[in-house]
Amino acid sequence: MKKMSGFSLLEIMVVLAIVAILATLAIPSQSGAIMQKRVVETLELMSPYRGNIEAYYKFTGGKLPASNKQANIPEPDKILSNYVEKMEVRDGAMHIYFGQKVPPQLHHKVLSWRMVFVKDTPDTPISWICGYDTVPEGMTAAGTNLTDLDIQYLPGRCR
Repeated sequence: MKKMSGFSLLEIMVVLAIVAILATLAIPSQSGAIMQKRVVETLELMSPYRGNIEAYYKFTGGKLPASNKQANIPEPDKILSNYVEKMEVRDGAMHIYFGQKVPPQLHHKVLSWRMVFVKDTPDTPISWICGYDTVPEGMTAAGTNLTDLDIQYLPGRCR
């Protein structure tokens, strides 16, 4: 009688299980990239409000709006989106609070989007920075940076 050689089904299944475990460890998690895309989408959604803050700054000769009301923007809890639970203006800075369709560990996390300008010259160009981005030399940032969103979830321009 001739003996057949080869692998048993059990041996093949064990090898496949080990390969699957190693593959899941080798593939990086995409959750950070997905959240970065959500942050970019949120910034694009909030960008029209920048115009209100800039207009207030120029119209008042260099004063910053202290609140949503002064910037002629809806109340913070009325500004909602897929990922935002509210957006609040404080001293010319927009503070975006995440909390809708984001993972629980990101609920109530804040991303600050601040206007940067040349102090005492409201007619010069205005720029914006977000998150942990640095203020360009010779410019001043509006408000306080309240960002507490993990750096891994921020797009490159906000790091």
